[in-house]
Amino acid sequence: MGGYRTMKRNNKIIAVVHLLFLAAIIVLSVLHSYGLKFGRFEKYIRMLRKSRKKIDKDNTSTNNNHSKKSNIPSLDYGTGNMFDLIATRYDFVNRLLALNMDMSWRRTMVQELGLLPGDKVLDLATGTADVAILIATEGLLAVDVDDSNACANSNEDQVCSNVDEKRSSSVEVLGLDPSQNMIAVGKEKVKALGLDDLVRLDIADARALSGVKDSSFDKATMSFGIRNVPEREKVLCEIHRVLKKNDNSKMAILEFSEPGEESGIMGFGARLFIRHVVPVIGALFSGAPTEYLHLQNSIKHFPSPSEFNALIANVKCGKGKKKSGGFHVEPVINMNFGSVQLYQASPF
Repeated sequence: MGGYRTMKRNNKIIAVVHLLFLAAIIVLSVLHSYGLKFGRFEKYIRMLRKSRKKIDKDNTSTNNNHSKKSNIPSLDYGTGNMFDLIATRYDFVNRLLALNMDMSWRRTMVQELGLLPGDKVLDLATGTADVAILIATEGLLAVDVDDSNACANSNEDQVCSNVDEKRSSSVEVLGLDPSQNMIAVGKEKVKALGLDDLVRLDIADARALSGVKDSSFDKATMSFGIRNVPEREKVLCEIHRVLKKNDNSKMAILEFSEPGEESGIMGFGARLFIRHVVPVIGALFSGAPTEYLHLQNSIKHFPSPSEFNALIANVKCGKGKKKSGGFHVEPVINMNFGSVQLYQASPF
């Protein structure tokens, strides 16, 4: 109980720091509007303005080309090239913008998977492998718990499991991402943690997993990646194809959205943070203003939680004209004042 209270207190402190951070940015922006200059801040404000104008121009041009062809959003954020440019600073900027809360969101998703010893997990949009590493670590813990239960139920003196046996029966993870540089950073992290035998990383597009066999994985995850892909039904059906169809199978997707009006004052603050602070701070610390404007825009264009959950529930997957496969969805889990959602579903 004490740990839970401490966690709640820490979350409140983080929320207050976030708001103070937001207030400081707003004050700087107001002072800037009155003509004060702030060196590097001034430089990046100019870069952001130029980038925003270019993106708006690209949006208008692409919308004109696609308006009569389809309802697909105009910008494709799923190419690896964009993330290649920010790969080396991606983890640092993420931790800075989220005040390290992003790791707790990822950990919540992994814990909700209900991992079992021997599970094979596919992690799409793996990026620098944060989720893949968490899954492998959680998988080792699952084996420890399973071994402890087995020892507790035994009356004989025995050595319950050595390290090699634990690792051979642990969870295996395949992490895929379209960005070569993100995968390179992820491989360095996996190697440094000694998880090479449990985590494999490769380059692939979630819309076309041609190298992955049907019904070959027990679980599938995707964190902060689905919003970057216009053809979301393709991604969902590829996940459906590679997942086994049994009671243990599960898909979990972690994603941002702009909090609605019902989120109150904290939701309002989160909306301001996403729209104005994310691109500025991302530009300052990554040196890539256009890329962080793209990320902010992708959040803005992503469906509401109820709309996206409905999309998962209504998608029809399968081979040929007869598409009888789909997902049974679970209630959405909201985090961070409604700006982060965890979507969960089981394939059938």
